[in-house]
Amino acid sequence: MKKQIFTAFTAVLLGASAWMPTAQAANFTSIQPYITDYKFGFTNGTKLVTQPVYDEFTIHTAWTVVTKAGKKGILDNKTGKEITPAIWDQIEVPSPGKIAIVQKGGWFQYLDLGTGKLSATKFAGGHTYYFSPAHEMVILMVGQTSMLLDSSGKVLIPPTAGKLSVVQLADTSQPNKDETKTTRYVLRSASKQITLYDPVTFTPKFTLKNAEWIPNEGGPDTAYLKVRSGGKEGLVDVSGKYALAPQYNALYFWNNGYVRVEGPKGVGLWKDGKMMAEPQYADVGIPSTDTFSTMAKDSITYHSVSKGASVTLKKGAELLDGRYVLGQDVKTGLYGVVELGGEAVIPFVYPRVEGPPAARLLVRADGKKGLIPSWEQKMAEPTVWFDSLTTLGGSYSMLAIQDGKKIGLYSETRGILLEPEENTVITYDQKTGRVIVKSADGKTTAYGFDGNVIHDTAEMERALTDHLAVTGNPETGYVLIDRETKGPISKTYRSIYMEGDGKNLIVALDGKVADLYSPDGELLTKEIQVPLVEPSSNQPPLSFATVGGVVYTAGVKADSDKWALISIKDGQLQPVSEFAYVNVTPRNTSKSYFFTLGRPDGTSDVWGGVNGEMKQQVERATSVQTVESMDRVFIQKGTGWDVYSPDGQMQSNGSYGSLKYLDAGDGKPGAIAYQDGKSGMWGLLSIDGKQLTEAKFDNLYPTRQVFPQLWLETSSQASFVFMTKQRLGYLDQNGQETFQTALLTKKPTITNRPLASTQTLVSYSDILRQDPLELVAFDKPYSWPEGVSSEKRFFANLALHLNLPKEAGKEEVLEELIGKGIIKQDDSRTDLSDEDMFALCYYMETGQISQMTYASLLEWAYKRGLVIQRGGHNYYQSMDLYHEYHQMFFREMLRTPAGKKAAQPKKLSLATLSTAQKNMLESMILVNGKAWDQLPLPLPKEEWTGAMNALIDQYNKQAPQMLANYLKQQQQ
Repeated sequence: MKKQIFTAFTAVLLGASAWMPTAQAANFTSIQPYITDYKFGFTNGTKLVTQPVYDEFTIHTAWTVVTKAGKKGILDNKTGKEITPAIWDQIEVPSPGKIAIVQKGGWFQYLDLGTGKLSATKFAGGHTYYFSPAHEMVILMVGQTSMLLDSSGKVLIPPTAGKLSVVQLADTSQPNKDETKTTRYVLRSASKQITLYDPVTFTPKFTLKNAEWIPNEGGPDTAYLKVRSGGKEGLVDVSGKYALAPQYNALYFWNNGYVRVEGPKGVGLWKDGKMMAEPQYADVGIPSTDTFSTMAKDSITYHSVSKGASVTLKKGAELLDGRYVLGQDVKTGLYGVVELGGEAVIPFVYPRVEGPPAARLLVRADGKKGLIPSWEQKMAEPTVWFDSLTTLGGSYSMLAIQDGKKIGLYSETRGILLEPEENTVITYDQKTGRVIVKSADGKTTAYGFDGNVIHDTAEMERALTDHLAVTGNPETGYVLIDRETKGPISKTYRSIYMEGDGKNLIVALDGKVADLYSPDGELLTKEIQVPLVEPSSNQPPLSFATVGGVVYTAGVKADSDKWALISIKDGQLQPVSEFAYVNVTPRNTSKSYFFTLGRPDGTSDVWGGVNGEMKQQVERATSVQTVESMDRVFIQKGTGWDVYSPDGQMQSNGSYGSLKYLDAGDGKPGAIAYQDGKSGMWGLLSIDGKQLTEAKFDNLYPTRQVFPQLWLETSSQASFVFMTKQRLGYLDQNGQETFQTALLTKKPTITNRPLASTQTLVSYSDILRQDPLELVAFDKPYSWPEGVSSEKRFFANLALHLNLPKEAGKEEVLEELIGKGIIKQDDSRTDLSDEDMFALCYYMETGQISQMTYASLLEWAYKRGLVIQRGGHNYYQSMDLYHEYHQMFFREMLRTPAGKKAAQPKKLSLATLSTAQKNMLESMILVNGKAWDQLPLPLPKEEWTGAMNALIDQYNKQAPQMLANYLKQQQQ
């Protein structure tokens, strides 16, 4: 009986309204959204003003556009009253939101949102335009009858027969301005006449009869209207007068104010009221701002507007650098170059021209070739002649020229760098992008692609302070020198730079440590040096932080590999902590600095500033997290998390299972959600760690995470959304429930995309390309652990592959690779290079050691898809080299015969799902037909668990076949 009673009660609950009373209901000043059965509804805080029937919504200042079953309607934001039902295909509410444009099928109407009155007339189109400062937004309704309104609903042009269009015309009173000023007008076309309206008063400026307007769609800005009258085209200015009479077959607006004119006798050019070229030519062109061309049957003439000069050559002549013309003399057919308005700068005596525009070659009668100077050089007749040329580095920036046995070098920007000489060898270094020239006397010179010599071997001096400079080069190293005496004051380092931000320290990198010097050149690191952190994409080789006017960093002694936190004050380095750590990392909250000191066992001590000094505040933390916008720290000890101040003071005492920051929106303080370690339920803490609610929610979210449409901040908007198995509601910043309603009134329909669907296979393949160990296991315990540097992870897995002991590190792996000949011996190597990785991949694939040159190895890597396309300074700043190599290594593992044989799909389980595995599976879930990423909230925990377990079972059964199909695809 009890079971029957419970079931009946549940049926009543699920079949009734979604509303559930709350003890502290709020009276919102504007309606707020809620979610029931994954549909949106709206509440005023004390009652539900709409049922949960909407699929989407968009909030405007005073109105909300809602979507129901693909149709749109409008609600009043204060009351939730339906201004127009959800019957429209599209709705646009132009700012400031007094008029809406509504569309159904092919018809448009406008709606007065204040009165709810819909226009009686239906139009063929409705468009909004930014018009002018006087009328920032106008609404144009067009059809057989057209009209113009402003955004307040005021009628600017009453309904009129014909079509209204917005046209943009240039202001001809500013012809020399860099940016042409334009004005928007409204134009009416009807009954073979056009009317242009004043852009301020919207009274007619003129009406032109017997004329049809031809739109300038996509063309450049122009000051004229193109019209057709009597079957011919002409131009009309803003006063209604013809600037070009309608007597031409066709007119085309070109750049720089030119108009191409097509008449019965040919083609011409018109500009600014003047016919530049009568329409009698075969064709015309405008190769530059100051130059236009006219073409006859066999010739072309270039005209300089500013000089009033012209040059006629045979058809095919080209304009170079805007002022020189390269082509053939009309009488002799010989090639030369003439300046417009001047004399021939290269005589017309050459029988042929060869080459693309990047390397034009004049050819003499004897077959010798000379380069025509590029636009960056002075135009002149070639002085160096040769037989052939070769591009260097795949572009025409640098060219090797050969004359018999003599070799020379040419730069596109600087001209002839080396005239052809015997016993000269020119090569291109693919790795450095340099052109290397070895002359007959054995001297080697490197050139960049700008044609300048690269002075790597020269001692380049660079000032650091008033007293010190650094001199040296990458090959020999760098030394600090006294700027007055020019004498060295330091040993040689691999790099020296000035640390800024008021720290006034000179940093000198030396192997795995750095020395510090004062601006006067005093060596500060006498007994203690600063250790370098491992290469990373997001931090420099060593880091400093200033707390209470004192600079802090890491320190290490020469006879130990253990680190300490040290202070730098008054030119002295003093240990603040004991030398017992493996890393020292500066961290920061939104307002403060602190340090984490890592112990060998993986835990960290937290040091914070207390009364201007750094002191240990937390010992043996398991993990430490900060939030960019919050001046608090989340610290885990053992398995429990708590909230701490930046100086290390514990502010909560719950030892929680998890913590996350909830952003309350613009200008509002957020809060902290905590998860109970036993129940898994969530509660709310203040920023100071004070418990505001019990742990009774399935989850807590910032309101604007659930409803990103709420970008318009309101004073009554609740800060947070809570979710339980049956309820959804709002919490204010004090954790008080201000509204609640039913989350589900019926069991959601949960399905999933087939594992063989295209979208699923794309996600699966992406993971195998990026993080293959997420889904595949091999015959060795390779791992992809979190919290370990990409470099350590890479070399640890590579050591396993090479059958080295599991504790082997970078140095042992490199020694093994060199010893086997897989990579070349290089005493200066500190990290693997792309060449090393390609050589390793070649060995993995073939089992043989590459004997190829780097160019050939690079070509092999290109064909295999191994070459990483890197580009731009920003990319290199954030690049994680060993993460890229790690991905490359395991992709190759899956392509080699041995790797394919060893590869087995990992068995997934709910308890051990990684983030990548979870995201892949969740992307397959459909809830009530909606994809997971389209849901405003995830499923309740119980529903999610059931869906995931069912999906994991399917995946584990089909994973072997999915992996086999993927490996087969890689062979194709």
